Amino acid sequence: MKICYNLLMPFDLFKRIVKPSSFLGVDIGTTSIKVAEVKQGKDQPELINYSLFETYDHLERTNTALQTSTLKLFENEISEYLKIIIQKGGFKSREVTASLPSFSAFTTIIDIPKMPEGEIAKTLGFKARQYIPLPLTSVTLDWVKVGERTDEKGNKTQRIFLISVPNEQIERYKKIFDQAGLNLLTLEVEGFSLARILTTTIDKPTLIIDVGSRSTTFLVAQNGLLKYVSQSDFAGSSLTQSIASGLGINIRRAEDLKRQKGLAGLGHGPDKELSTLLVPLLDVIINEAKRVKDNYQHSYQQKIASVILSGGGANLLNAEKYFKEKLELPVSKADPFAQIDYPPKLAPLTNSLGPSLSVALGLGIKPFI
Repeated sequence: MKICYNLLMPFDLFKRIVKPSSFLGVDIGTTSIKVAEVKQGKDQPELINYSLFETYDHLERTNTALQTSTLKLFENEISEYLKIIIQKGGFKSREVTASLPSFSAFTTIIDIPKMPEGEIAKTLGFKARQYIPLPLTSVTLDWVKVGERTDEKGNKTQRIFLISVPNEQIERYKKIFDQAGLNLLTLEVEGFSLARILTTTIDKPTLIIDVGSRSTTFLVAQNGLLKYVSQSDFAGSSLTQSIASGLGINIRRAEDLKRQKGLAGLGHGPDKELSTLLVPLLDVIINEAKRVKDNYQHSYQQKIASVILSGGGANLLNAEKYFKEKLELPVSKADPFAQIDYPPKLAPLTNSLGPSLSVALGLGIKPFI
């Protein structure tokens, strides 16, 4: 068993060597790769380059995703894609912070008595056996303190967010970046990156609904810290499949319609049929969001104050309006660019790019905060 705070390598090793001027945040999703190159700006981190690479073959053949929820990574293909992205995109840095999808890690919240920092790791080593579904010798454990609570007897405990990642999965990521000629410094479960970039300035519990291609992740975060995670298999591809089946069209056309029209016909109009096909699956996602909200509020005795929609699904037309109506909470689209400087010419694109680039930007700013 290994217990390690950053999973691979802590950034404080740079105190003994020359620290690079910029870093790459690399988010490898199930059907896309996003890269953000970030340096320290005058007042806050600054984006100096980015790339968003998407594959569409997965829409027609499910075995062509870059990775799957069965933890299968297509190392050689991803490495080749990364080489092309770095070369064609003109990225200067070769130092990488990379994301792990939520489905590749086992996470849970553990309550333990208040104790010195040095004792926590020992205690978690024993407690982890009760929660981790794999032999502890085959995983790497990470943990973060996420708050305190008082139990029924009045005893104060501290809440620990425990993360377990199979060592085999970590080795796969090392291989991917090594083959691509990149230096992998640290891996981070994507929820931590989203919490950092989207809620650092928010001091009330916020529900982040990250709608990806193959899965939707539900996160509760506050002050840049992740507190709760859940997941559903209903996501962007589910919506596309529903349109294709309902309208009797091919999957690529269905994807295009989803992106162009979204919920434009909600309740009326010429696109009502399209919206009608999307609503039942969106309601599944919303019902899971309600369950996460209720579980969090019961466990933490804190109210969820607002909702942020992230991931490619956040760009679905009228999604904010529909989620707000159903969840009865303020809903906004992810705006990671509020926490980072960027070239002025990028300003017209930030609204549409923000939800998809949130994880990569959250990774990119990590060395500078």
